[in-house]
Amino acid sequence: MPKSSLGILHPKKLDSSGGSNDCAPKPIGAVSGGTSVWNKAGTWEERDVTPWAIETLTASLLSAEYVLPPGSPSPGAIASVSKVSKLEGNASHASVRSKKKYIYEFALTLEWDLTLGDAVTQKCTGEVTFPDIDGTVELGEGYDIVNYKVDASTPVGTGPLLQRFVRDGGLRESVHKAIDDWVRLFRATY
Repeated sequence: MPKSSLGILHPKKLDSSGGSNDCAPKPIGAVSGGTSVWNKAGTWEERDVTPWAIETLTASLLSAEYVLPPGSPSPGAIASVSKVSKLEGNASHASVRSKKKYIYEFALTLEWDLTLGDAVTQKCTGEVTFPDIDGTVELGEGYDIVNYKVDASTPVGTGPLLQRFVRDGGLRESVHKAIDDWVRLFRATY
């Protein structure tokens, strides 16, 4: 039987000049359209963005404030978030079959204050916990609170005012807006 019919192959010299060489390793490449170059099928690909999320969500929450309206017991008084004392959770974004998914789940505790501008300045302080800041809540729906507390140093008789403008509305609505604005930023950034 002749050698050519046996399928004997002769070795070929590899091109070492950096030219086209199908055997050389190739870099994976940068992200393209939300997925890596290697992920041509668009299967699940997720990236952790928790440090960014904690930094930007904290900044958004610290900007939340509410000015008591005319006709309220202390018009012009400002209720604000003074500190984010606890912020635990995680955030990531994923590409699944070329569709973007935003995954986040946080629990947070905020310290707040309200300075009443009557004849004598009175400072009210306390804290509130939002246990479920996550993607299951639609924008504009609002977020549940637990552990609403008013510090003992808060002046007597301010309870109804605080319930109305901190716990049930006013500052609480401003915090809801700050969280919703952060969700919009998350979606726009990633």
